[in-house]
Amino acid sequence: MKISEKALKGIETCVRCGYCQSYCPTYQATRHEGYNARGRMQLAKSALAEDKITELFRQRMSQCLLCGSCSEHCPPGVHIPEIVEELRCGLNDECGLTTVGERMQKNIAEIGNVNGDEQKNRLLWLGNIEGKFSVKINEKADYVYLPGCVSSLYPSSYAIAQSFVGLLSIAGVDFTLLGENELCCGYPLFIGGLEKDAKQVARSNIAAVKALGIKKLVTTCPSCYYMWNEHYPNLLEEQTGLEVIHGVELLADLCEKGKLKPRALNETVTYHDPCDLGRKSGVFEAPRQIINSIPGINFVEMTKNRRDAVCCGGGGNLESNDAVLSGKVAALRVSQVAETGATTIISCCQQCRRTLQTSARNTRTRIKVSDITELLFKLCE
Repeated sequence: MKISEKALKGIETCVRCGYCQSYCPTYQATRHEGYNARGRMQLAKSALAEDKITELFRQRMSQCLLCGSCSEHCPPGVHIPEIVEELRCGLNDECGLTTVGERMQKNIAEIGNVNGDEQKNRLLWLGNIEGKFSVKINEKADYVYLPGCVSSLYPSSYAIAQSFVGLLSIAGVDFTLLGENELCCGYPLFIGGLEKDAKQVARSNIAAVKALGIKKLVTTCPSCYYMWNEHYPNLLEEQTGLEVIHGVELLADLCEKGKLKPRALNETVTYHDPCDLGRKSGVFEAPRQIINSIPGINFVEMTKNRRDAVCCGGGGNLESNDAVLSGKVAALRVSQVAETGATTIISCCQQCRRTLQTSARNTRTRIKVSDITELLFKLCE
């Protein structure tokens, strides 16, 4: 298996350290050396030196959340997620795809979304709000709104897209949806080591937006946001020519301008920073600005917040590769929420919301989990 010289140097540097161990969510959840950056890189070093790929090596690469917490606290600045992504790509080339990888590749290539649902079902979430708001589909508008696969196709997450559309309508924002023409952003492919497939999806998505003559794109999915902003230009070796923002940034601006005026809420809440939106993209203040604009609210920060925030357990395709480990990481984050005394945890990510909500239920933790769009919409209706 061949990897870049940069990755080789990063591996060699990483195995001599271990400083980031206490920041790694999968290590914290297992207390096992093989689940932290140094352990993973040692397995990689051995596999490359001996030219022998073991099942353990492949498994540990698939169990990385790619949350970036290790790199955030790495003294020499090694970017472990990039190395893991490169190793995943190399493993696919050398050994073929895993069952999870094959299914994901097939679903996105043949159907257009990560879970293989019919594309026409991307608009089922509109059913509950038809008649309440006027929604354009594949029409010229100021913004195109991309809910992403989870909010479009998982009924438990419909409320995020519904609430965001409601808020845009209340504020008088001109927007359209792509509907069946919205494909998966390709991020699951990219982090799964399927770079060529991700590049093809990127081209299709950009073409679909530009066909409408729209230059502004808003999404409520941090992974879509990160993929469009960070990886599309790198994959295609050119800028997209689009302004891409996360929904929370637009909502914060609308609140500041007085176009959204939330009612009072006498409740203690805390906020969970999604990895792709926070640590990887630097969007920290917009959600806090919205929360603090709500009269009567008591906002308390978790000890681990902003760049130190712990992953929800749903990143890096981990839930698909190892649902048990994903659940252990989620339980770790839920326990940190409970320490704040908050009755509600707010996030800006449908995957975080889904993962934390499941964990709160499984651990019998009495706490509500809400996306910021849901909370704001309820207070602005």
